[in-house]
Amino acid sequence: MRAKTKNFFEDFLILLVIAIIIYAIYSFFFSSEEEQTQITNFPVIIEKEDKKENEENKESIIKPLEKSLEKNIEESPQEIKIKEEIQTSQTPEISEIKNEVEVKIEEKPELKEEVIDEKAKIEKFYQSIREKIYSNIEKNTDKSALKSGEFINIRVTILKDGRFEQLTLTEGKKEYFELIKTSVYKAFPVQINEDIKNNFPRYFRMKIEF
Repeated sequence: MRAKTKNFFEDFLILLVIAIIIYAIYSFFFSSEEEQTQITNFPVIIEKEDKKENEENKESIIKPLEKSLEKNIEESPQEIKIKEEIQTSQTPEISEIKNEVEVKIEEKPELKEEVIDEKAKIEKFYQSIREKIYSNIEKNTDKSALKSGEFINIRVTILKDGRFEQLTLTEGKKEYFELIKTSVYKAFPVQINEDIKNNFPRYFRMKIEF
């Protein structure tokens, strides 16, 4: 009888230990699953809250913008009038600037014309000297000593007062130069117009053909 009761207690203890182990395993696995479900559900709640906050922020931004747009639409005719007044006030200044630019552009051709006119006057002055020298050669030089087709080149410095200096032979026979030298001397002094006087002293070159 004692042996049976002893075996019964031993079996009972074994079963109790097994039951405790099974409960511990069960509670361990199921508690971890519940934690995971809670963790997975938590972001969803946060996302929903974030969405609500974003929508509230959008509404808080959009409403003031709509009000400001309505104010701008109401005030737009006045702004248009102000812009028109500014444009009308600026147009005379712009037209004045354009006129100044046009005047400056027009002045450039006048300067070119003045330079061309000055050159033409100087060339006319030189031509008068050539004519004087040729007329002096005709009067004062023995033509039999000169061969037709021959020529010499001379250079002389014309001073501002109409006199000359440094008459030199640059090309040709020296005999011909000595024959016409006095004819060149007699062509000076010359009268220089005031409007071209600032261009002197300067060289005057001439080709004398016989």
